[in-house]
Amino acid sequence: MSRDDSAEPRGFGLTTFRDPIEKGFGDFGRFVHRRAWWVIVGVVVCSAALFTQLPQLGIDTSTEGFLPDDNPLRVAYEDFRDRYGRDQAILIAVEGDDVFDLAFLEKLRALHEELESELPHLQDVQSLLDTRNTRGEGDQLVVEDLLEDWPESEADLALLRERVRSSRLYVDQLISRDERMTTLIVKPDVYSPMGQATDALAGFEDEAAVPGEKPVYLTGEENSEVVEAVRVIVERHRDADFRILVAGVPVMVHRLMTGMLTDMGRFTALSILTIAFFLALLFRRVAAVILPLVVSGFAMLSTLSLMAMMGIQIATTTQIIPSFLLAVGVGGAVHILAIFYQASARGESREDSIAYALQHSGLAVAMTSFTTAGGMLSFVSSGIAPVAELGIMAPIGVMMALLFCLVLLPALIAVFPMKASEQVDPEHVSPARSFLMACGDMATVHAWPVVGAWALLLVLSVVGATRIELSHDPVRWFPEQDPMRIAMETIDERLNGTMFVEVVVDTGVENGIQSPQLLDRIERFQDFALGLEGEEIRVGKTISITDVVKETHQALNENRPEFYAIPRDRELVAQELLLFENSGSDDLEELVDSQFSETRVTLKMPFSNMIHYAGFFDRLAEEAEEIFGAAATLTFTGESRMMSWLVSTLSINLMKTYVLAFSIITPLMILLLGSVRTGLVSMIPNLTPVIVTLGVMGWFGIPLEVFTMLIGSIALGLAVDDTVHFMHNFRRYFEWSGDVRFAVRETLATTGQALLFTTVVLSSGFFIFMFATMKSLHHFGMLTGITIIVAFLADLLLAPALMSLLARFVTRPVIAVGEAEAA
Repeated sequence: MSRDDSAEPRGFGLTTFRDPIEKGFGDFGRFVHRRAWWVIVGVVVCSAALFTQLPQLGIDTSTEGFLPDDNPLRVAYEDFRDRYGRDQAILIAVEGDDVFDLAFLEKLRALHEELESELPHLQDVQSLLDTRNTRGEGDQLVVEDLLEDWPESEADLALLRERVRSSRLYVDQLISRDERMTTLIVKPDVYSPMGQATDALAGFEDEAAVPGEKPVYLTGEENSEVVEAVRVIVERHRDADFRILVAGVPVMVHRLMTGMLTDMGRFTALSILTIAFFLALLFRRVAAVILPLVVSGFAMLSTLSLMAMMGIQIATTTQIIPSFLLAVGVGGAVHILAIFYQASARGESREDSIAYALQHSGLAVAMTSFTTAGGMLSFVSSGIAPVAELGIMAPIGVMMALLFCLVLLPALIAVFPMKASEQVDPEHVSPARSFLMACGDMATVHAWPVVGAWALLLVLSVVGATRIELSHDPVRWFPEQDPMRIAMETIDERLNGTMFVEVVVDTGVENGIQSPQLLDRIERFQDFALGLEGEEIRVGKTISITDVVKETHQALNENRPEFYAIPRDRELVAQELLLFENSGSDDLEELVDSQFSETRVTLKMPFSNMIHYAGFFDRLAEEAEEIFGAAATLTFTGESRMMSWLVSTLSINLMKTYVLAFSIITPLMILLLGSVRTGLVSMIPNLTPVIVTLGVMGWFGIPLEVFTMLIGSIALGLAVDDTVHFMHNFRRYFEWSGDVRFAVRETLATTGQALLFTTVVLSSGFFIFMFATMKSLHHFGMLTGITIIVAFLADLLLAPALMSLLARFVTRPVIAVGEAEAA
């Protein structure tokens, strides 16, 4: 059964609650057409005023940025930084044939001095040159720089080598075991110059910060300044005999920031070009290329401007907003343009065509925006700060896209130069429409086999989804040949770590750290940590107050190795620590508080997938409880602790956001379709792309991480778009005819073409991201593209089959097609 589109009455058949709303959209289209230039000028002026906020938009790739301000882990981490300084450092590893070569040491000194004199936002540079050398001379305690006296002969170099080998302080911290690689540890400032100028270690001298003022920590941009300055200096010193690698968490954060800016800028531009190419190929009209991109561009810039006004920075998650809004804006515009061109091809005037397009698709576009915004709103419940911010800004962006689509787009259509559309033969059916209708016929005639095939696919997808593994491994987001990744992996292997875990031991009493029994417990804990090896995780070195205590005790006992131990007398510990403090060294400031009631234990570890850290921290905590008992309270902190929490939170938030998104979207579908049964059934093609995408992730070993976690709700939002357009028009034609096959054919002949076009355009735009250097962005583009295609196929085949089966159990008044056309 078929009919001529030109015979379609303005009133779309049976009267429902949607008819007045649809008529209102049509009337609004006429209103905009008659005042097109006023609308355009008003929108442009208001938008331009909003766009002035864009320069204020910042970027935050820090680990603590993932946690809300009041999260206990973040509070503990900021308290740690205020007391002891930053836990992470830039590690510059220098390799030669022999570290204890005079020419090598001269080059090392030149590099060290240049770093100290030229780096911005610098707290300290530590290397073999200025690391402490604790020894006794007679009854004197000498604490000086290791290279206080510069070696000038082979004998001096041999003495230096012996000192380094005899100390437990240097190996795996400043020099490799094969003595061919050494490190310079660059510690950036804790605080930004933009905030209160406060010494992070001021508490050791009992200097109080100004009350009521929260310091501003070093920003991402300032961290990048330090890393870039290091890179420039290092390039001046690198040669064949002085090979240099630069690693550490600050470097990784910088690479994430620059990688985000580079990849997102480049691939968003390529995505726009790809979308423009396919729009031109499918529509063959200039307006169909320019207008959707203008609408989505205004939506993107407006949303980013609002982010700047609200103080929300671009983060690892919110960086997808431009691409997401590109999809939403182009999708809505294409649906309206496709119907506009169909009406125009029937010979209708531009005003009538605009009114018809909005009456036909305006409500559906609005409902898709509400459902998409509802799906994204589910992220607000996340305990992960940038994910929750995505749940705020993405719905706002969707509403901005809807505003521009319904207001700016009709005005632009009204004034944009267009050649008159050629009127089409009513009997002519394009190949695309023919294909779509044939698929609809097959799905309705063979409903059970089609549903069975999709059911089998869903079963396989569910099995695959059970194979998904959690992950958070930013280093491995980059290709194997990336310099930062090479440096991180090399230093992890040669020097036992680029990552630091901090453990704060709080006795709660003044001078509690001076207790030999407490120091024994700390040493036992360090020994346990060094012997603890989990899956892909281990501790390479530990640093604590016990190292200072044992070094000092040995030095004061004629440097004899057997005295490298903790004294058994509390008063002796206190006296020796006082001697160490008075020797001129400031190392104690970085290890204990001014009251000696609290100290830090640093665990140096190779950077690993953060999924492994949760169990590791549990084992450390269990052993710490047994070792310390009531003697002290231990707090595990640092970026690694926060990353571990992030990974463990991912799976919980995944299910929470999916359930919330389903809970928001389902009532909207029921409201739109006017039937609880039909609304619930329509959720099957909505959920199908999500399940299939999770199955693809499981079967192909793609882990669930920050990026891929977002795809589920995004997939649900984009899938709902297609389903809303299909079901909205199917419902209209089914109420008109009472014939499922006719309703499916008419839906696919009109809206189906727009669905096909948006699928081709948007999936191609997202597939472009597969060429990104960051693996996480590659996966995001690939999986989102797959999701868009599966969503289209579900609405092309599964939805018609489900509607065919549902109609067999529903008795409806049937209006003959001929009667409907005559009405």
